[in-house]
Amino acid sequence: MSLPRSLALVASLVFAASCGTKLPCDATSCPTGCCNPGSGRCEVGNSAEFCGASGNTCLSCTGGQQCVAAVCGSANGGTGGGSAGGSASAGGSATGGGSAMATTFWYKDVLPITQVSCLSCHRTGGVAPFALENFAQAKPMAAAIKSAVVGKRMPPWMPDPNCGGPFVGDRRLTQAQIDTIARWADEGAPEGNPADAPAPPGPVGQLPRVDTTLTMAEAYTPSSTVADDYRCFLVDPALTGNRFVTGYDVAPGVAAEVHHVIIYIVDRNAARTKDMGEAGPGWTCFGDSGLQSPGPIGAWAPGTGAVIYPAGTGIQLTASQGLAMQIHYNTSSTPRVPDQTAVRIMYSAPGASLTQAYLLPLVANGFAIPPNATGYSYTDTFPNPTQVLPIKIYGLMPHMHTLGKRISIKGPNDTCLVDIPKWDFHWQQQYFRPQPFTMPGSGELTMTCTWDNPTTRTIRWGESTSDEMCFAYIYATP
Repeated sequence: MSLPRSLALVASLVFAASCGTKLPCDATSCPTGCCNPGSGRCEVGNSAEFCGASGNTCLSCTGGQQCVAAVCGSANGGTGGGSAGGSASAGGSATGGGSAMATTFWYKDVLPITQVSCLSCHRTGGVAPFALENFAQAKPMAAAIKSAVVGKRMPPWMPDPNCGGPFVGDRRLTQAQIDTIARWADEGAPEGNPADAPAPPGPVGQLPRVDTTLTMAEAYTPSSTVADDYRCFLVDPALTGNRFVTGYDVAPGVAAEVHHVIIYIVDRNAARTKDMGEAGPGWTCFGDSGLQSPGPIGAWAPGTGAVIYPAGTGIQLTASQGLAMQIHYNTSSTPRVPDQTAVRIMYSAPGASLTQAYLLPLVANGFAIPPNATGYSYTDTFPNPTQVLPIKIYGLMPHMHTLGKRISIKGPNDTCLVDIPKWDFHWQQQYFRPQPFTMPGSGELTMTCTWDNPTTRTIRWGESTSDEMCFAYIYATP
């Protein structure tokens, strides 16, 4: 990630309106959770009190049932009224493979789990190496699925559950769900009765709606003289009026060489002038876009999927603004090939009044990791940028490079907001809270990063992949 040139957005936060018209809670504004019938809020949907998904009305589980895979079911992992331990005659069919004594089936027991916790990656066109959208895809992978979930390598979910959560879209499996998948694999991965299948989910791991797709005008081949090439490209939404960005999904053209992407809001004409001033597609842009900017609309790093901003909030674009897509190409271990990255954008309805949000950077760049160091940590603090008004923190996107071991962010009074205890460069994303954390005007955030340095050189903040960062974006509103 890179440090934006301007923090003019701080002034905007001070004077911005603190409320907007609230969007209805539905499948569009609450794609992964459920709608609280009392308050109209979008809930995570994984508790017995508020259980559900796809923007449906939350159910309250009764009779000692638990919320498993967004469905009220028994504590032993069964859902929808059938026991996971029942025989074929007590809630499932033994058809479709497996022993006649099988008790666990794809449609009744496993599909409800994979729909919620796996399809964001394991879908056609997703980042996973195979899809799990249907039985034909899942059966030959049963042993591999069991190994991954029992070993807790999958599904990937990096935050410590005891800090800041639960976050929207939590993919972690309960032990009962792990046991269900393992039992299904051990019993020969039987199919069961298709009539037991849950309703198809809405878009999982994708935007509910794509209003525009912005693609680099020309393919660009990274520089042959440097391993880390930072390049900006104008992508023009061509708006005729103000709109709020409420979601985005970056599609790297060549994922192996795209290290990260930040999409800055810029003046369209200034960006065109910048582009024309340098040969080839785009322009060189270390650090930021090279232009004045109120900030980004979003960022992508390996592991980031489609991002949907909390209901009733968004990042505003005006008719005079374009987007500068800053791409960090790293070709130290991959051939240089032409890339044409794109970003899909979801807007609010024309004329909608939303609460203006900002992606605010936290930059802890004063560290110096000694050679051969193990567990070296660095901490920095960040006051509320307004220093006057409280701000509401909905989301956090931590970022380090490949030597990172841990990153955590705390609020006032040592309130834990997010902790990634086992940093993995390949699984980075924004983590959103169902309800915002309110930081007082006098409050501050504390960010701590920890690294191991197996090299013989001192590692400092830098743009290259071989350098390091201790960085985060927070998604905040007045």
